Amino acid sequence: MKISNKEAVFILSSYDIGAGKQGAADGPVAIKDSIIGHGVSKEDFILLNNALTQKDFDDTFTHAKYIDIVLENSKKLEAQIVSVFNSKRMPIILSGDHSNAIGGLSGLKNANPEKTIGVIWIDAHADIHSPYTTPSGNLHGMPLAALAGLDNQEIAINSITEKEIYYWNELKKLGIAAISPKFDLKNLVFIGIRDAEDQEWEIIEKMGIKTFEPDDIRAFGIQNVLEQTLTYLEGCDLIYVSFDADSLDPEISLGTGTPSPDGLKKEEASIIFKTLMQHPKLGAFEITEVNPNLDENGKEMAKIIADLIIKAI
Repeated sequence: MKISNKEAVFILSSYDIGAGKQGAADGPVAIKDSIIGHGVSKEDFILLNNALTQKDFDDTFTHAKYIDIVLENSKKLEAQIVSVFNSKRMPIILSGDHSNAIGGLSGLKNANPEKTIGVIWIDAHADIHSPYTTPSGNLHGMPLAALAGLDNQEIAINSITEKEIYYWNELKKLGIAAISPKFDLKNLVFIGIRDAEDQEWEIIEKMGIKTFEPDDIRAFGIQNVLEQTLTYLEGCDLIYVSFDADSLDPEISLGTGTPSPDGLKKEEASIIFKTLMQHPKLGAFEITEVNPNLDENGKEMAKIIADLIIKAI
């Protein structure tokens, strides 16, 4: 399968252990089932065996729930991404919850250690908490902090255990070369963010992270937002795109665990997919947090995402 003259492959990382609500583990396969037959074949998919789940373990980590399991699953995804790059292909990642991004982006960096990575994070949430600041302890709210090597101790609200510290440090340096950080915050752009905690807004302001909130998208238009984003990241060698289903407005994002009002319209999402999937610097494109178990219409959310992918490729 080719996308913008690049050989591409779908990687299914079906675990949702980092989320507060389970069910997103079923999202990747639901999307896959809706894509096959539309210019995509079964041979275009790699299914990871994420055997470790919440059902198998008792959680002993208050401020980093199931972090030991997230670490093991992240190692598998990271290794698969490196393998895909070594075979000269580009990964499109269909993942369960957003903690998968730790493995996804780590794989991109570890496969390209000398290259500068830009990150486009399309999400209702900032996902830049650490165990020191998280109100929930769910790892899907922490991937950017892990990837950027942040502890956020200066604004800590939690006292974390030695075991939590150990596993958090292991997540930050995921990969054989133990590279941390995987990217610089000056090369991060948020699109659609609207539901973040005070500590996260403080980090965004302090670090000067480029951010497009819903009012900005309405004012500029999504195509202009993307043009500004790509101009801002023009010094980067590769771009990692992460698209969370809750970036969509709840009117259409029926099957996701943390919906938030004033999100993207389907037409805006379609422009995002078409523009970024065809961009020459795209290194990996992740789609996450589709939860069929929360979808009143069964797999409708998965079908919407599949339609966005089909039109983009």
